[in-house]
Amino acid sequence: MKKLLTSFLILAASICLSNLNANAQDDAKLKKLQDKVDAAQLKVDLADAKVYSADSLIQAGQVMIDEASAELKSLSAEQKEIEKAYFNERKPLDKQMRSNDKEAVNEAKTEVKKLEAQYKLDTKAWNDKYKVAVKKYSTGEKMVEKGKTALKKAKTTKKEAEKALKDAEKALEKGA
Repeated sequence: MKKLLTSFLILAASICLSNLNANAQDDAKLKKLQDKVDAAQLKVDLADAKVYSADSLIQAGQVMIDEASAELKSLSAEQKEIEKAYFNERKPLDKQMRSNDKEAVNEAKTEVKKLEAQYKLDTKAWNDKYKVAVKKYSTGEKMVEKGKTALKKAKTTKKEAEKALKDAEKALEKGA
């Protein structure tokens, strides 16, 4: 009887140990599958961040383009004002230069030189503003293009990451 009881206890202990070993293997397998799911989810989150970043770049570029367009319209009107003022101030001086009075002609020439110098300064200042606005516009266009390229790549990456996540989740469900 003692022999039978000892045999029975040994059998019971070995069954318990084999069950524990099997449970440990299952737990390790499930842990590994869960780690794969977590890694896939991290990749999806990173891809989402890249999509968001690309969208932000596109929006910032579009804002720059809109601002530069408004500045260019304003500069166009400013250029017309500068030219109109120059020609309106020059017109009476041209009449005065056709006068028979040499003193009036010399005075008109002096005034024309001052007027032309001021016109050149105004035109130079306008050109500087124009260059800045054009550069802002082109920078905005570059940002939009860069954003579109990045968005395309990020969407592809996101799609792949989402597929990998689905596959990992399916594997986890099968393993559970």
